[in-house]
Parts: sequence; C-alpha cells; structure tokens
Amino acid sequence: MRLLRGSRNPNTLVGIFLLVLLAIFAGPGMIPNLLPSLIPGADESILCQWLRTGDDRAEHQSLIGRAAENPLNIRVRTTALPQQTGQTLKVTIVISNESIGTIAIYYNPDQVRIGDDGASSGLGMVFNSPNPQPRGAGGGGAIPEEDIRLLGPRQSCVHHEEWSYEQIPQLGLSLGQNIVKAYYRSTSAGSTSLTNTAQQIIFGDQGLWVGVIESESIPIPIGTS
Repeated sequence: MRLLRGSRNPNTLVGIFLLVLLAIFAGPGMIPNLLPSLIPGADESILCQWLRTGDDRAEHQSLIGRAAENPLNIRVRTTALPQQTGQTLKVTIVISNESIGTIAIYYNPDQVRIGDDGASSGLGMVFNSPNPQPRGAGGGGAIPEEDIRLLGPRQSCVHHEEWSYEQIPQLGLSLGQNIVKAYYRSTSAGSTSLTNTAQQIIFGDQGLWVGVIESESIPIPIGTS
C-alpha cells in the first residue's frame, strides 16, 4: 500500500517523466550502445532479417527517404579471438538509418560477404585491410523483393557472424594484431517495370540508396586460454 501511495507523489511522477525523456533523447545514441555491453547476448535493435521487405516498390516508396543524402551509418563490434576449442569469435554489424525517411537496403542474410570483391552489393566485412572499400560498378535490373529490406526513420538493425576456434585460420587471422571493419554497398537503385500496361507506375526504380559506406576499423582482442 505504501508503494501505491508513493507512486502518486508528484516528485515520483516527475522522475518517471525525466526517465522517459532520457530514453527518448539519449536512447538513439547512448542507450543502444550500452545495452550489449551490460547485458550479454542483448542487441540494440532487431535482426536485419526481421525488417519489412520492400514489396511493390513501383508504387510504394518514401519520398523523404528517396531525397535523403548519406542516410546510412554502419559500425562493427567483435568478441575476443578464441584461443582454444569451445570458444568462438562473434562479429556484429549494425546498420542504421539516420534520416527521417524510410530507406531501402539490399540485404540477404545468406549472402553477407567475408572479404570483398569490390563490386557486389550488400553487407560484408573485411579483416586486416586498411584500404577503403571501392564504390563498385553500377549495376542494373530488378532486385528481388525478398532481398529489399526497409529501415524506418532512425531505425537500426543487426547482423551476426560467428566462427569456432577451428574455423579461425580460414579468416587469415593470427595471434598478432588483427582488425575488422564492416561495409555496405549498393550498386543499383533497382529497376521497376509495368505489371499492368493500362496503368503507369509511379516510380521508375526500386529506390535503393546507391553508394558504399564502411565502419571504422576496430582491433580484435586476444582471448584467454
């Protein structure tokens, strides 16, 4: 009963209101970054594969999203390099939409690249490479709707990759200093075409942002045996 009576105290209500404001204004930058470090296994946002797909892009797009300049940001984090059987290396990519429009991205969870051929679209990561990622040649053609995901205003999504101790040599990593960075590339806005010749489509492309972004390179710490 004391708790119920106390909850009606004006000071308590003010405190709750201030906490809500903190979550609103600090949340997009500070709270999501703290969450994974404070709660093991927690993510700051949903998995990228859970984002909405870009259905019927010839008719349905965000004009604000299409007009946004440099709307995307990407960052990466990693666990320690495993030193014995049973340990794993886990790399997490976080891609964020920093605009107030909905941004369409190319994403297939089974085609996230380890390394870079300098041309393919989508998410990827590279190890021990200080070189900037190239923009890639412009592509064309329609992109499968199931590979178009929609990032809402100020929304982020995460993608995880994990390797066992036995798989580490495949990545070209050693016991010395190692770094990793993530990138996202889109070489084409995607094309649309008439599905009904009696009705003109609204958008002549699928509205994907075209360009390449990359995260800062971060060191991979050495794990303990």
